[in-house]
Amino acid sequence: MTVRRALDPGAALRALPRALGAGLAMGVGFFALGLRDAGPLLVPSIFSVVMWCGFELVGPWLAFVPDERRSAGAMALRESLRGVALYTGLLALAVVLCLVLAGVNVVANFAVAVITYLIGFCIMSLVGAFHTTTALASAARERAENARKTQELEEARALQVSMLPAAAPDVPGFTVAFGMRTATEVGGDYYDWRTGPDGELRLAVGDATGHGVRAGLVVVAAKTLFQTGNAGGALDAEMRRVSDGVRSLRLPRMNMALVLATLTPGRARIAAGGMPPVLHYRARDGRIAEILIEAPPAGQLARASYREEEVILAPGDRLLLSTDGLPELRDAGDGVFGYERVRDAFRAAASGSPQAVVDALFAAADAFRGTHPLDDDVTLVAVGVL
Repeated sequence: MTVRRALDPGAALRALPRALGAGLAMGVGFFALGLRDAGPLLVPSIFSVVMWCGFELVGPWLAFVPDERRSAGAMALRESLRGVALYTGLLALAVVLCLVLAGVNVVANFAVAVITYLIGFCIMSLVGAFHTTTALASAARERAENARKTQELEEARALQVSMLPAAAPDVPGFTVAFGMRTATEVGGDYYDWRTGPDGELRLAVGDATGHGVRAGLVVVAAKTLFQTGNAGGALDAEMRRVSDGVRSLRLPRMNMALVLATLTPGRARIAAGGMPPVLHYRARDGRIAEILIEAPPAGQLARASYREEEVILAPGDRLLLSTDGLPELRDAGDGVFGYERVRDAFRAAASGSPQAVVDALFAAADAFRGTHPLDDDVTLVAVGVL
């Protein structure tokens, strides 16, 4: 898409004294050549002011702007015709001003008019070339800056991906599947796991504020804090520790919604802050229970309070931990996927393996949003009880 900048009246006003001075200088030169009527003084001044100030006024609009939809020849022809049309319009304006304001008959001063026309054409060419060169230089700087940012984002993306576990945990009594789709080069979602000395499985799912490099930094901090936590310790204390660590980064308006879960045979302990409810599918009756823990995201408050919830597990049960990217998913008509669809899709797939649950939820999300791009990262962690 071709976008041109607005007109620049300030540049035209700044050019006015120089244009007037150049016109008067040409008039003095014509007097020195023996052309001593009124025309040689007024015509160059009017032409110089109209041409110079006119091109400074419309310079941003006239400057070359690349258009990927057109060939190089078509773009060159378009810009040339644009310049000729503009010059012709300014020339006509100058002629009218010479006749109306100064009473100068341009035809009677034909030699002066021709010389002034050529000088005006040179002015047009120089000003046009200046603006074109400026536009090309600006485009080159923008390309270089975009390349630098792209490289930085790719490096940050590689760092974030390296923060995610390479494989699912292999612990007795449970099977786990992970899934993530990011909305930008560097997303703010995070998932992780570790095991304790007594064989317990601890899971973490997080959602840093926003996207980009700063979100990636919060992810790195959260992983470090999670992996160095006290094995077997209370989850509410672990949440406070992560919250204090995220706050210590001193990144304005950056925090991390987080859910921690500790799984042992027959039960799960869950603590969270700022996250959607954990869904528990109970195999014995096919019902889904919501474990909603209301607390602030990690790093948001200096003295946040967190608590644990305990869930009794039975063989065939399923747990679903997710970020808000799935329920807040939007389609092309700005409709929202919603928590009810999440529960329905989870219930329909819960009898399958954890990986089948993750695949089914992503399939439901894709069917809902169609061609609409992801507005936020989507992370799913499904746990199966054996």
